Amino acid sequence: MKFGLKSVLLACLFTLPAILPVCAPAAYADEPVRLAEDIKVQVNDKLVQFPDAQPFVDENHKLQVPARVVADKLGYQVNWEPAGSEVKITIKDNKNTLSLQTGNKSVMVNGQHEKIESAAELVDGRVYVPVRLISDSFEIQTQWDNQNRIAILGADGNYHAPAWYRPGPAVQTAFQAPAPTYSKMIEVKATAYTAAPGENGGYGAVDFMGNPLSLGTIAVDPSVIPLGSKVLIKGYSYMGLPANGLYATATDTGGAIKGNRIDIFLPESRAQASLFGMQNVQVYVLNP
Repeated sequence: MKFGLKSVLLACLFTLPAILPVCAPAAYADEPVRLAEDIKVQVNDKLVQFPDAQPFVDENHKLQVPARVVADKLGYQVNWEPAGSEVKITIKDNKNTLSLQTGNKSVMVNGQHEKIESAAELVDGRVYVPVRLISDSFEIQTQWDNQNRIAILGADGNYHAPAWYRPGPAVQTAFQAPAPTYSKMIEVKATAYTAAPGENGGYGAVDFMGNPLSLGTIAVDPSVIPLGSKVLIKGYSYMGLPANGLYATATDTGGAIKGNRIDIFLPESRAQASLFGMQNVQVYVLNP
């Protein structure tokens, strides 16, 4: 990682004392600062949706983002493995590779050792990575929109306008989104699948509706869970998925997915996805 003009600019963008209330309350003085609830992250012209775990600002005033969600939005591959009480992960595209371990300020960028100020963190089973580390490692053009509090990652090499405009305080209060409600809960057996051709009936890495497979795609029996349903899946045990539940959309089917069965798409290798096995989970079908 070469800390030239670009890195200095990014350090200014993502060291956030001027744009965040980063001083923790006295009762939490020894805890990391986690006051980024209203910060959004955008990749190209689309907002990144964080179903449960949200970005936060760490004790070094660096913006940390859930690695899996952001990497998936960027189209990068993520591999992980346990390392004692921490996690090793590798994020890569067709040109660059970033390897790191949570809690460790030494990382590997394209095979070269680098030191960083803020280590990746493991919080509630989710790996968080400094957004600056991602943008530096993958040479992403990055903007900070102070007025709307959005970090905009121009992975396509272009500048983008904010995809969301922050309303005033009165509007924010009036239009706060309620917690999602559900119409029914179904106990099902869950398995996992990948984009490997052998798992997709020769149709390529697309779902039944022709959409690219991505984290949040699930295959269902449409007679049990109608196609297009938004669901929340809970009760699984798998480090590669959100610890508190996965928001997903039923857009795929499968020959073996009959009755109370679902298949969860995982953007990783077949060998790694096979570790999911078959698990009993709860599927909450959300109201529109």
